[in-house]
Amino acid sequence: MRSLSDADILAVWESAHRYHPVDQAIALLMTSEPGLSRDELASLPLGRRDARLLDLRLATFGDTLNSRGTCPQCNEAVEFEISCSTLRAPDAEVYEHTLDAEGYQLRMRPLTSFDLAAAAGAADVAEAHRLLLQRCVVEARRNDAFVSAGELPEAISAAVAQAALMTDPQAELLIELACPACEHRWQATLDIAHILWKEVDARAQRLLMEVHQLACAYGWREADILGMSPVRRNAYLQRVAA
Repeated sequence: MRSLSDADILAVWESAHRYHPVDQAIALLMTSEPGLSRDELASLPLGRRDARLLDLRLATFGDTLNSRGTCPQCNEAVEFEISCSTLRAPDAEVYEHTLDAEGYQLRMRPLTSFDLAAAAGAADVAEAHRLLLQRCVVEARRNDAFVSAGELPEAISAAVAQAALMTDPQAELLIELACPACEHRWQATLDIAHILWKEVDARAQRLLMEVHQLACAYGWREADILGMSPVRRNAYLQRVAA
């Protein structure tokens, strides 16, 4: 994996800024890992995909990640800082998981980006949740008879949701937050794909402005401007603004 250059950031932003967030995450990884195909990356268990996104974020923007959440008790905005390195767990094999509950025997697999993309077209959150559960169930039996995943009762579906996390524990990044206003403490899910794309978008917007200012001032080509080091580019920008 390589970090994203300024030219990479503008290229992936231009091609993927209208994509669904699932496809934006894959586009970022395809840019940093050109040896892997879209299907190979989209087939990764979500935990492995997010581990790669954390590595990419670390390589491109550094270890310290600044983000924000909202207190579920008083709606206070909560800003926080966290290290990408501490979030990154060692790579581990991800296997199918078996579950025996209330007479049902199930085999489940970890979810992938393909599954998230399929659920993106659901009418509501409840339907998306049901679709993901159905897709992660490889096989369901009751009394040695095959059962459709869509026929599982609600109690079994809840157990499947819990077991699905066990197949790929890195797929859910949880962080501890505390509200400075009401002191409420809670766990929040960190969506590294969303955060990284927002950072790429912000960098792309800044780069476009820098190219515009230097091209207007000196008549330089975009490729020449992006090929400069950030230090040299900033030095010229300061002279333009003087």
